[in-house]
Amino acid sequence: MKRFAATACAAALLGFAPLPASASDAIEIEITDIDPVHTPGEPLSVEVTVTNPGPAREAVSLDLTAQTTVPLYRSSVTSWISDDTVTSSMLTLDRRSIDLPTGRTTIDIDVPREVLTWGNTSVSWGPRGVQAALSFDEATIVDRTFLTTEPSFDQEPMSFTALVPLTIANDELVQVPTTSERYGQSIEALSAGDLGPDEVLPDPVTSAVRDAAGRVTADIDDLTSPGITLALDSAFAALDTVDLTQESLSAFTDGDGHELIMLPALDADLSAWAGTGEDLFFLSHVAQAEQSRQVLSGRNIPARSDVLYTPGSVTASVAELGIAHGSNLLVVPRSDVPAVEEPNWTPSAHALLDDVGTEAVLVDDELSALLAGESELTELDRRQTLLALTAVHYRERPNDHRPLVLSLPRGDDLAVTVSDVNAMLDVLDDTSWLAGVTLSDIEELPFDPFAREDLSSGRSDTSALTPALIDSLTTAGDAIVAIGDLTSHPLLFEDAASTTYRIAGSWSWTAGPGELSNRVGSVQALSGSLTSALKVQSSSTINLISQASEFPVHITSTLPLPIEVEVDVVSEDRRLQFEVVTTTLQPNTTTTIGIPVKAVGSGNVRTQVDIVGPDGSVLGTGAEIDIRVRADWENVGTAILAGLVLLVLIIGVIRSARRGTRTQPLSETDIQELED
Repeated sequence: MKRFAATACAAALLGFAPLPASASDAIEIEITDIDPVHTPGEPLSVEVTVTNPGPAREAVSLDLTAQTTVPLYRSSVTSWISDDTVTSSMLTLDRRSIDLPTGRTTIDIDVPREVLTWGNTSVSWGPRGVQAALSFDEATIVDRTFLTTEPSFDQEPMSFTALVPLTIANDELVQVPTTSERYGQSIEALSAGDLGPDEVLPDPVTSAVRDAAGRVTADIDDLTSPGITLALDSAFAALDTVDLTQESLSAFTDGDGHELIMLPALDADLSAWAGTGEDLFFLSHVAQAEQSRQVLSGRNIPARSDVLYTPGSVTASVAELGIAHGSNLLVVPRSDVPAVEEPNWTPSAHALLDDVGTEAVLVDDELSALLAGESELTELDRRQTLLALTAVHYRERPNDHRPLVLSLPRGDDLAVTVSDVNAMLDVLDDTSWLAGVTLSDIEELPFDPFAREDLSSGRSDTSALTPALIDSLTTAGDAIVAIGDLTSHPLLFEDAASTTYRIAGSWSWTAGPGELSNRVGSVQALSGSLTSALKVQSSSTINLISQASEFPVHITSTLPLPIEVEVDVVSEDRRLQFEVVTTTLQPNTTTTIGIPVKAVGSGNVRTQVDIVGPDGSVLGTGAEIDIRVRADWENVGTAILAGLVLLVLIIGVIRSARRGTRTQPLSETDIQELED
């Protein structure tokens, strides 16, 4: 860690006045190399680097000192490295006068073993603060780190394991197309003749996982140190991806102190599941962990699927959910379940949580943060502080085997590389006070004896998938599927919706929560587009003058596929009774449909015409159509017409009778003539 100004402690102990801010800001001093662990009886090598951006200086005093005693508590270690130590007795290891040219100067210091006089006993071994101080102009600037001396006598090491999660990352999952994009790709492929009626495009989620497998296998190959429990996204060990990871996983599990556990596929956010209860987005992911374990077992690669290791908060509801789905061991940050009566030493990482009745391993938050690079310390200072804290942990109760569990954040939040982590774990395993083991090894050790606080009963607020988003997503997705079920290619619509459904529950969205909102918006956009593609056209008032007839309804479909729908007409006025008509709407056309209607009275009636599915759900945009009903006009008109016809007939007969020629009567003469 670079230091720009002298601390009060350094000034008091070394006899220098603090450097004025204007001058101290100009020169930097940093301990850039030191032996990770010092072996008793051996010399010590230290490298100090000074950066002088100003003019050259001559005869500047450089002092290298170390604490004479070993810190008893972990808090003393963190105080020293953060420059909060007020007083400390120091042993001078080296003092020299140097010239400082402009620029960067490296000073190599070899401390003879005779100078290191702190002894080698069960009391004197352990970490000591080391300080490099540069003094000039009656002032000083310093840098600090730690040096841990290991004992020369044998001691039983304490166990540790580091949980290393390898999961799909946000920038890898965003390669999966949105629902709207997937729908467009499918329609394009269908138009080109590349999809049959029961076919969909290759799975984009599997493609994203396969594309990420190269990064994951490279990280697995870097994990060689003992003491690693690899928590793998089970999507990388599924039937359609295991061919890419099998070789690396086999080599890893063959390593000493290595264990493999399966995480839910795509690292499902169980805290969101517990908060929403939506199995649709999580259940299949959890089931994949066991499925992948079985896939690996068939390839002689041992793995566990019964460990709940969620990236979000482990609340009581999350724990209960995990237990209900096969978890027998919980991974919980120690700070989430503090001891009811906290001792002044660090208890074992293996505990029994009474409130949920399940075993747990407790993650050491402080050590984990150092391993993950979650501090402003340099890599050297992180390493040296990590060694110092673990040594103090051992020294607190050397005869009480208290294992340690460290945990890394998910890849999107990891500040260092997996290779850097492996190197740090190698250093820990090489010490005489630590031994790298597996999570299962720690599970076999006794529980710590302390009663612990209950898990939080609250809901995690770190989840990207909120109840509001789920409601929006399912509403829009259901509408897409409902329309698709009526077309000639229903799988195409289900596939588009499931593209978002299958990835919505992934924890990786917390690295970019806006992206998940955008994807839900894409589902809503497609739903709205499909809905607006079906529309009942408005109409002027329709006149209905018979008791049984049809009235025309015009429906437009701008969908690219035929769709079979029902047309439903309803009215609160009972003078009209309608039949539901089933019809097929062709792509990009307007179809006229005759709706059978029976009138039982006359009057003006307002109707609602809707396009509906078989279950009665409304699809598309309906319309209100007014009908002017004169149901008795037909009978009246017929009667009037019949009366008119009859009247004309009667009049005609009468007039014909009146206007016809009459025959005169015969006389007797006429009769006689006829007889002759």
